[in-house]
Amino acid sequence: MREIDLLTEFSQKAGTEIDPKNIKIDDTTLRDGEQTAGVVFANDEKIHIAKMLDKVGVHQIEAGIPAMGGDEKEAIKKIASLDLNCSVMGWNRAVKSDIDASVECGVDAVAVSISSSDIHIEHKLIKSREWVLESIKTSVDYAKGFNLYVSVNAEDASRSDMEFLLQFARTARDAGGRKKLEE
Repeated sequence: MREIDLLTEFSQKAGTEIDPKNIKIDDTTLRDGEQTAGVVFANDEKIHIAKMLDKVGVHQIEAGIPAMGGDEKEAIKKIASLDLNCSVMGWNRAVKSDIDASVECGVDAVAVSISSSDIHIEHKLIKSREWVLESIKTSVDYAKGFNLYVSVNAEDASRSDMEFLLQFARTARDAGGRKKLEE
């Protein structure tokens, strides 16, 4: 089975539609790439990478984690101020202070990430599924108050119970979190 068929099947179960002709690219090099052992970008490198990604037509750049503060936050502020054609996103935990840090950077989008697997929920967060769903609602509502594009990420989704993952996706959708970039 092709990946797009799996994605379409999941989206149908979640009650959403995916148009394969309207897939957008969200590049995570500046955040996820820098989490690779031995990889550290200087701020001028981050800015150069952001400009190059914009030039090749990437629709959205996940610029980093504003809540880290310091140089990370300064680089994200600079990237957000570049007047790029693409959307600039800050990555956040489902925590208001993280979202505040993204807002301070001037990004137009936020990724709100929270664990969806029982092993993470029970042993990392030491919380419940209900707490996760409520955190999604609260953080999406909070971010929407700043007129931001909000994407909700299911952390550790590959180990998640499928029924809970569907509930997670529906909760994010119903709260106003979006998974596609709107024209």
